[in-house]
Amino acid sequence: MMKRLLLTLAGLAVMGTPAAGQSLFNAAGLGLPIEALDGRARALGNLGIGLRGGSFLPTDPAALGYLTFSTGVMAAQPSWVDYASEDGVTGKVQGNRFPLLGIAYPFFQGMMSVQIGSFLDQHYQRTAEGEVPFGGESVATKDHFVQDGSISNLNLGFSRKLGDDYSVGLTVGRYAGSVVRTLTRTYGGDETTDVDDYIEQGEWGYKGHSFTLGAGMNVTEGVRVSASVQVPTNLHAEATDETRGADQTYKLPIQYRAGASALVGTGLTVTGSLKVADWSGAQESLSSVGQARDSNGFGIGTELSRARLWGKAMPLRFGYRQTGLPFSPNDTRATEKTFAAGFGLALSTSGDIVLAAADLAVERGRRSGDGLTENFWRVTISLLVSGL
Repeated sequence: MMKRLLLTLAGLAVMGTPAAGQSLFNAAGLGLPIEALDGRARALGNLGIGLRGGSFLPTDPAALGYLTFSTGVMAAQPSWVDYASEDGVTGKVQGNRFPLLGIAYPFFQGMMSVQIGSFLDQHYQRTAEGEVPFGGESVATKDHFVQDGSISNLNLGFSRKLGDDYSVGLTVGRYAGSVVRTLTRTYGGDETTDVDDYIEQGEWGYKGHSFTLGAGMNVTEGVRVSASVQVPTNLHAEATDETRGADQTYKLPIQYRAGASALVGTGLTVTGSLKVADWSGAQESLSSVGQARDSNGFGIGTELSRARLWGKAMPLRFGYRQTGLPFSPNDTRATEKTFAAGFGLALSTSGDIVLAAADLAVERGRRSGDGLTENFWRVTISLLVSGL
């Protein structure tokens, strides 16, 4: 089973390039942060920490220690976005990504993991019109800028339980990815001119590291609390030899997360989580006009675990989350708010042990700020497989 799972994950990792941009709230040169979450966390509005049971999230290293057997996880996430600006510009974008791939295996009385998670979506495009003097008169111009790429985080983690109720974990990550930027200027607007289009293109490769330390505790049989802190190095963008642009360095924020979940009634669990991260240190390195600030946020959710389908457990989940977006086109703060619903389905069990499970989350969200709004649907489907 694990061999087949490894081959599947390797294939998905090759295909895991975003097909299209999924938000205009994107800092050209850096990108839009993406959380590597599975379907369960998304459906609960969770920020990736403090869920009961074992889980496989880079943002909650300690949760890995609560897993019992070798485990693999993969997630797919399509989204559909409708955007509109206050000056009447509207449009649609659609994309698909694989935000989380990973395997875990028992090691040294703990659990070792290798994960590939999304970090920054760098697809961005913008068009601007203007005029330039040419031949003694003004000629209309149209500049179209496209930035296409992504940065992933390859994580190596280890977590170990301390007694029955405590767990600690450490994840070491390496950022990797590339971006291609293309600027095309056409002259004459809708009219034909004898001036050829001007095209400038460059490519940058990214590298950096991160270290995430987490701890979890079962306060009682039905209550779990967890916390984590992620400390990154600077993110370095190195231009290829054919690129005329310079290298760049971005200061990434330390990210703090905390979460809790509690069984408050028969089959009813409530969850809450929060995140603190200040991106303002990256402001001076951004290549586009805009503002960098904090991306603090919170999420709440409920899970009803007694629902069943075809005799198998099918927990129902509902959640809400609100986070600040770290980048906005101008000085107005941008936010993202989402309502989520979803369910899980135990595909294979051995007694009380779930060997395979699928999770689905459907989110309806809205990003807004500075005269720009994005209404989107986002679906996350994840599969978790364990082997005895």
